Amino acid sequence: MGASRAWLGWSAAYFALQLGTPLITLPSGWLLISGVLLSTLLLMATLLGLVFAWARESERLSWLAPAMLLGGLAAWLGWSALPTVLGWTPQNRPSEFALGGYRAMHGYLLMAAAVGLGATLAKLIREKNLLAPVIPFAAMVDMLTVLTPGGFVKQVMEKAPEVAERASVAVMAAPNAPHATAKLTPIAIIGVGDFIFLALYAACLIRFKMRVRATMVGLFIALWVYLGLALWVLPMLGLAPRLPALVPMAAVTLALNWRSFQLSRQESIASVVVIALALGVIAFLFTRGA
Repeated sequence: MGASRAWLGWSAAYFALQLGTPLITLPSGWLLISGVLLSTLLLMATLLGLVFAWARESERLSWLAPAMLLGGLAAWLGWSALPTVLGWTPQNRPSEFALGGYRAMHGYLLMAAAVGLGATLAKLIREKNLLAPVIPFAAMVDMLTVLTPGGFVKQVMEKAPEVAERASVAVMAAPNAPHATAKLTPIAIIGVGDFIFLALYAACLIRFKMRVRATMVGLFIALWVYLGLALWVLPMLGLAPRLPALVPMAAVTLALNWRSFQLSRQESIASVVVIALALGVIAFLFTRGA
């Protein structure tokens, strides 16, 4: 498959995983855990491949990014209204396959709009050295919105969890109930902001001919570990599974591409100042209990 059509293959893989995985029933124990790990691993690889393929196309076709943003957003809004149009209610639930198809397309359209926005924003970055302060600053903002007591994500999760679910893409996880057998259950876990910045990073890496493949592999490993922490480790410790995904994304992207930057002394100082200011704001909000 040519590079210009790679997104079709990743799209097919995405729908196959989202539609097929929930149909699998496994006995509890190590087999179920292995199924969860494998499906999560495959889905993370598919999501990364799809985002990078879309980002590559957006760099090849200048009109594609805004078209994905506007078209994806319009389609996502229309698709989100479909349950109301069809009269789906807790008493009038669709079949599991229909619900899975709706959820899969919902996530796909959300990703398309998010990648369109990220790739559009990437066009504002005209030289690669600008990524040095932009990437860590985005990670700090993500930490602020996710981890601070008054952060946007925390407020949405507490006051409007249905909004958070609609703005997330589902991945597979084992149910908590201890049954003899269980299905892999989709849960909302990856927020729209993660895809926006992932697309921004990907588009810039591709445009500036940086270490695209190595970064993809590094992101895959880091995000899979991070997802495992959110799905299993933190809940076992009694902690809320809220983790700022842009932190490992920023760390991996910078670490693997640091040698590609040629920062002047002034640019190095500016990068340090941006990071210090962002950390200061976060520390202030924590101490004030915002």
